[in-house]
Amino acid sequence: MNINHIIISVLILFITGCANTTIYHWGDYSDTLYSYTKEPTNQSKLEHKAELIKIINHAKSKKKIVPPGINFELAMLLVTEGDNNSAVEHFNQERLLFPESEKYVALALKEMEVK
Repeated sequence: MNINHIIISVLILFITGCANTTIYHWGDYSDTLYSYTKEPTNQSKLEHKAELIKIINHAKSKKKIVPPGINFELAMLLVTEGDNNSAVEHFNQERLLFPESEKYVALALKEMEVK
């Protein structure tokens, strides 16, 4: 192996190491969450809810995994709107994608039964 092969190999490793590849697509999640947290109006809630749905749809269209917590957060918003059937679907989807969320999902479902 000559010096050119070594240099090219090092450059390839450097370039691929610097590539920005992420497992999940978060869209404008942080912006809409910040807006909703800062000013929890009905409008900011609807915008954040729309962003959660957009993230889920994007993941499905690209055959990728929905980021952790997105289905759970959408389910919690749906519960506050009284849409318990859709909420249960999203809780179950969160549990399916991330089994480690089981305790949180079970607790949320139990709270739904109490109310």
